[in-house]
Amino acid sequence: MSEAWAQITDILAKTTGPGTFKVWIKPLEAEVSDRVLTLLAPNSFVASWIGDRLTDVIADAATQVLGRRPKVDIKVRQRDRRKNRDIVEHSGVRPVMTSRGAPSEAAATTVAAAVSAAQSQPEPKHAQPQPSQQPQQHAEPQAPQRTPRKAPARPVQIGLPNLTPAAPKPVSFSNWRFQFNDFIVGPCNQLAFAAASGICRDQLATHQLFLNSGPGLGKTHLLHAIGSQVAGHSNRDNVRIGYATAEEFTRQLILAIKAKEVERFKNQYRDSLDVLLLEDVHFLQGRQVAQDEMLATLNALENRGCKVVMSSSFLPRELKDVDSQLASRMCAGFLATIDAPDFDTRRRILDSKARLHQVVLPGDVSEYLADNLRDDVRQIESCIQNLVLKARLLGEHITMDLAAEVLQNYTVTNDSRSIGLQKIVKYICSSFDLTNEQLASKSRKRNIVMARNTAFFLARKYTDLGLKQIGSQFNRRHSTVLKGITNVEREISLQTPLGRQLDTVVERIKSF
Repeated sequence: MSEAWAQITDILAKTTGPGTFKVWIKPLEAEVSDRVLTLLAPNSFVASWIGDRLTDVIADAATQVLGRRPKVDIKVRQRDRRKNRDIVEHSGVRPVMTSRGAPSEAAATTVAAAVSAAQSQPEPKHAQPQPSQQPQQHAEPQAPQRTPRKAPARPVQIGLPNLTPAAPKPVSFSNWRFQFNDFIVGPCNQLAFAAASGICRDQLATHQLFLNSGPGLGKTHLLHAIGSQVAGHSNRDNVRIGYATAEEFTRQLILAIKAKEVERFKNQYRDSLDVLLLEDVHFLQGRQVAQDEMLATLNALENRGCKVVMSSSFLPRELKDVDSQLASRMCAGFLATIDAPDFDTRRRILDSKARLHQVVLPGDVSEYLADNLRDDVRQIESCIQNLVLKARLLGEHITMDLAAEVLQNYTVTNDSRSIGLQKIVKYICSSFDLTNEQLASKSRKRNIVMARNTAFFLARKYTDLGLKQIGSQFNRRHSTVLKGITNVEREISLQTPLGRQLDTVVERIKSF
């Protein structure tokens, strides 16, 4: 596991800032068992900070190394708990607590620094009382006076709600994970790349951009690249960039309402930003209160001339249960769609990711992987990561045979490519005891919907058909197909009882 964790930390060193990595990631130890990545933190403050802010980032890095997305569990090392508590008590630092009972970000950083500093110095003699003095140590009212330095009071933070770890605020350049120069441009994403880079240089006729694509095709990369470009090359030193998902936006709003801090929330988004980067806006579907606030926020930012970039797996017109004014507002700027990468783009992505791992793919291996990895860029990244790691662990060169072994975990074999849509429909009907008419009907019964979603998933996996072509075979829209595939992927990845059943169904089609 030490080798795998070393690989994960190498990725984290590149994707997080040097300060974040040194303070929060480097002190961690890790264990893996049964699809769980257990992180052992030196103290509870580090564990709390990482749990609030870095869980998804660590899970993404672990997925590239392990080939599957593990559950991240954060614990405090048993041997450090008593020691850290004593260090904090004698340091004179007290955490500033939020209304939710969690230490604030500034307090957590201060205490973590105090713990780290204290651990690196020998313990003073007066901190080791004789056994006869120990019972009186906690009873003495003068105990706080022993603090060598009084912690500065932070009255402004006391009692304020901890809205969210990802609350929009000035973001330094080092926090952005991706840049424009490491984005591989091809016919599938050329327009989106040009629009994203253009909005940074004020070359678009609008200050709003909407990016649309399926999962894993580059939306997040472009949003991070925009943030990095603006933060690093703005004519202002204090440019204020907000970055959040629509889910985080909604959660912050709910917490602000409960804490009666709505005005603070509004100021945070409407009056304190120069750029807003908002991911996965389709999460707002059916959430009327969040939609109203988002509409007001977008209008306020437009009036102030701020830049707004949104991303979604759906086009604005495909969103359901969304206020018509908000949908219209999302369409006000430039819309750019990212399609699945073609063969040449996939090959160049493979070569680029291989260089990041300081290896060169043989030409035949690069072409072989590019021909078989067709789903998304995340799949390509994970496959390369595992191929390089396996070659290093075994002490072998990267060959076609080794690539074929790794590829079995990601995509279909050449024999499986013979599986067509008609065979998939026949297999699904047989597995779920349905007729062709029932599968393509408008029925919303649970078993029929799950069978239909599984057919979408298999068609996407084993055929070259696009989402629209798959949908037309079942009288469904592109967005319905995408949502169905996402549901099946989620159930399988979480290994729920339903997910294990679906995984079995998916695997048995090879022998059908």
